[in-house]
Amino acid sequence: MVDVWKRYAANNCKLLLIDKMRFLLLSVLAACAGASSNYNGALRPQVHFSPPENWMNDPSVFVDKEGIYHLYYQHNPFDVVWGNMHWGHATSPDLYHWTNQPIAIAPDNSTHGIFTGSAVVDSENTSGFFSDQDNGVVAIYTLHTPELETQDIAYSHDGGRTFTKYENNPVINIGAPEFRDPHVRWHSDISKWVMAVAYPDDLVIGFYTSPNLKDWTHSSNFSQPMPGKQVECPNLVRFDVEGGQKDVLFISINPGAPLGGSTTGYFVGHWDGHRFIADHDDYIFSDFAKDYYAAQWFPPIPGKSPISIAWASNWQYAGDLPPGKLEGFRGIQTPRVNALKKNVDGIWIVTSNPVDDLQSVKGPQMSSQSAHTGSMTVDFSDIKSNAMKYDVRVVGLDDCEISGDVSFNFTSPESGEFFEGGIHLNTREFWLDRAGTHLYTTADNPHFTPTFNTTVPSFEHGQFGFSGVFDRSILETFLDDGDQVATTRFYSKSPLTVLTVSADGLCQGALVQVKAWALESGWGS
Repeated sequence: MVDVWKRYAANNCKLLLIDKMRFLLLSVLAACAGASSNYNGALRPQVHFSPPENWMNDPSVFVDKEGIYHLYYQHNPFDVVWGNMHWGHATSPDLYHWTNQPIAIAPDNSTHGIFTGSAVVDSENTSGFFSDQDNGVVAIYTLHTPELETQDIAYSHDGGRTFTKYENNPVINIGAPEFRDPHVRWHSDISKWVMAVAYPDDLVIGFYTSPNLKDWTHSSNFSQPMPGKQVECPNLVRFDVEGGQKDVLFISINPGAPLGGSTTGYFVGHWDGHRFIADHDDYIFSDFAKDYYAAQWFPPIPGKSPISIAWASNWQYAGDLPPGKLEGFRGIQTPRVNALKKNVDGIWIVTSNPVDDLQSVKGPQMSSQSAHTGSMTVDFSDIKSNAMKYDVRVVGLDDCEISGDVSFNFTSPESGEFFEGGIHLNTREFWLDRAGTHLYTTADNPHFTPTFNTTVPSFEHGQFGFSGVFDRSILETFLDDGDQVATTRFYSKSPLTVLTVSADGLCQGALVQVKAWALESGWGS
């Protein structure tokens, strides 16, 4: 019997070793495959990041000592659906021009996954990994196995390009199958690293502290009534405000968002070095459409407001979308610069706008028009990127009884498909409708909600403005300088190449102003 057991054990170990070697070889081949991928697909966004090929979801981000932005992301290098989670990797000098890098962290075998986390520059060598450098990088991530989710770390001596897994992993193991998405930042007020991490099924965010990124102590838990059946991807972010600072705890939920599937929202409050205390019980949604999830925040950058990046999709249909291997349907939204301010009702809200107003990809101005009534058209069919930014502003609303509608429409002259939206000025209802694009609709997936709307609180100073970033198969809409934002994916059979802005029934003295700019591809030729 002993000999039989020895033979069984030896054969089983060989099979495990073969599986591990096969998986690692596939990972290496996948890491090299994207270098020559084609970014010219008709639906492939040009100013939004997407992977060279195959699946991506949640991002993880940091900035290195040279000021280069690093985007890690949940990546399946083998298929267009979720699974086999690796950390994909890309770098950028400006968040718009990206260079794809080899896979940063891979699992050891096909039953493990490298889930969402964060990365930090350990400039003071608190970890002890970097005795002779001040630019060492430590990645903190969730290791997912069939039995457990634990928090592990890996370290990099080359600026976050390649990583070595810590030999004494895991650094936190509470014996739970659902325990993930650590977000870590240095807090100088307590001279410790602070981790926010999700207990998904309990709808609880845990806080841990550490002096060295290896030894962690549980500090507190945060729980408030919020929608959703699970919480994920917590981020604790500090904002400068008039008279001091405030903290915001961002939490993503999935499933159970009010519009279905997944979304991200936040609580405004104060981190006291031990716990997060919310100002109120309200969970504020970051986006009023359906394709914004797992928002991740860069570490503080001197001289800049907080910057975020999120996954531009929804778990209700992300794995079911048109599956072109190289199209990169599942990418991220534009990088956003954020601020915390009080709205007209005295409520703290996070505002979001594209970083640097897209200056590094902003091309020539295509149009500047104004009208009291009628339509204004911008034909951008000759723009190679099929991407553009537009601004619409309605002025003169303080001199008359508000009435009428302002609408916009992106149209394909070839197929007649369209994406439309606008505002009913008398009710202040802003709406979006993607039902006019036909490659993927509610007939393909009933959860692909076609319409979205929100109410604008007021028309301050007698005017209202909205802007948009249109990029082949994604439209981001920003109301009143980012007070409200909508991220929407759409899939048309033919490119949408004409923008029409229309004014109808406006009160006397009101005027609609339209400006539009071409956007250049961040992927070059």
